Amino acid sequence: MKLKKIVSLILLLFITIGLAATLSACSNSSSSKKQTSLEKIKKKGVLTVGMSASTAPYEFHDKNDKIIGSDVTLIKKIAKKIGVKYKIKDMDLDGLLPAMQSGKIDMIVSAMSPTKEREKSADFSKVYYKSTNVFVTKKDDVKKFNANPDLLNSSTVAVINSSTQQQVVQKNFPKATLKLFSKSTDTALAVVNSKADALLVDVPTAALLEKTNSSLVNTNIRKSDGTAGAAVAMPNNSTKDLKNAVNSVITKYKTNYAKWVLEEVKNVKTSE
Repeated sequence: MKLKKIVSLILLLFITIGLAATLSACSNSSSSKKQTSLEKIKKKGVLTVGMSASTAPYEFHDKNDKIIGSDVTLIKKIAKKIGVKYKIKDMDLDGLLPAMQSGKIDMIVSAMSPTKEREKSADFSKVYYKSTNVFVTKKDDVKKFNANPDLLNSSTVAVINSSTQQQVVQKNFPKATLKLFSKSTDTALAVVNSKADALLVDVPTAALLEKTNSSLVNTNIRKSDGTAGAAVAMPNNSTKDLKNAVNSVITKYKTNYAKWVLEEVKNVKTSE
């Protein structure tokens, strides 16, 4: 009886060791097959990109409600490089990073600047475009602002919510009253309808707002937001293959991007 118990214990020991070895092998196999960020997108066959399609010439809706702009052209190039189709999800600027963190989108292409705060929530590509910001006001007010920029400290300024322009106003004109909007066109309407004294956007967007609103004009007051420029945002800890794919597209088309911006500005019709 004792011998049988000893044999049974030995067999049990071997079975336990064998099972542990099998589980370990399965675990290693699973780890080795873990998909990279790029492989996950390729497997889906679709690159889902988030943007706030309210800031021409980068991303905006045309008369048929189709989303167009220089950032859309960049998305097409990235999708082609990866070898998949693309899908755009349009949302407010302040909802983009949470949407990417929750897995609703694969990346953000929305003229987004890689600020220190945003870098806590995303990995960023190389910069693909850099511009500066300009204050826009009504034609009747432009002379007084150009003569005395400090008047902005006692003015109401319209900006896009959670934008770098919001931070620029808060830093340079801390006493100004901010009005926050989700679209650049809404900031323009606020000034046109005297609900704000001025607005702040980047130079290409200002050119479009001035072109489509005959009562608006750019001031001589320009302010940098202190960021490197616009970059593609990807989820934290994205693997190198995805970053390399995006950066290779940016390297190839960075010079072209500035031309795409100008083309979009020219394509917008002047207000009557």
